[in-house]
Amino acid sequence: MTRFLATFIGLLASVHLPTMAQGDPAFGSVVVKGRNVKGVDKAKIPLSRKRFYLFSGGLAENKDLIDGLTTAETISRDCFYAGLKASPCFIEWLKQGNCESPFCRAVKREEIAGVPEFQAAYTKGQAAYAKRPDLAVGWLLNNMPSEITSGYYRQQRALVERLIATRRPIQSILSTAAGAEAVFAGVPVTGKSTKYVISNVLPVEIDNKVYTWACEIEVRMGKPSSLILALPLDPKRKNCVLVEKDVKVCSVGACERK
Repeated sequence: MTRFLATFIGLLASVHLPTMAQGDPAFGSVVVKGRNVKGVDKAKIPLSRKRFYLFSGGLAENKDLIDGLTTAETISRDCFYAGLKASPCFIEWLKQGNCESPFCRAVKREEIAGVPEFQAAYTKGQAAYAKRPDLAVGWLLNNMPSEITSGYYRQQRALVERLIATRRPIQSILSTAAGAEAVFAGVPVTGKSTKYVISNVLPVEIDNKVYTWACEIEVRMGKPSSLILALPLDPKRKNCVLVEKDVKVCSVGACERK
């Protein structure tokens, strides 16, 4: 037994276990926090449910991307839905949750009667699911025109694809609804640290203005890096480029509930 054990230990010693060679990437992480911002009515608006994109390289390496963000033309949420002849009450419902589509939050049963689009879909569902009236509420969005439920998303998605066509992100993630926080995990790090750029790419609309930013950050192995975003960004921040634009204001009328 002693001879066998010695032989076994000798075999283990002769095995070359894989090791991380110098220059091979390790991994770090980045926590992005969208702090509350204040609108013209002084109400706090969380940067929640917003998508952030992670690009390799610093601001200099991502100049083409930043130039695209600077020159991109966008249409506001209100103007898009006004173009579809959406009701003022539907647009007001979107604004209440800082939403870009009705998929943003659940439609409450008591909200249905006050929004014509919801009421029409509910009535359609009642006819289709006569034996299951609860489905008329649960599948409400399925019975609405796709242009109303998904048209704005498709338009915004097409804009994103144009902007990142020549500079693809290595990761993208949505910030949480409650904490307005997004975490990039498994970010490759070579050496002591590696530069990355984090951008929302798709402008955030607040008070008839849209904001797009690109911020450079150093990612290190082990300890999470942190990036805090609060609009408007401090102009003295050297690691960020902020694009702020006025958007066309479209009159949508007042919501008159019956």
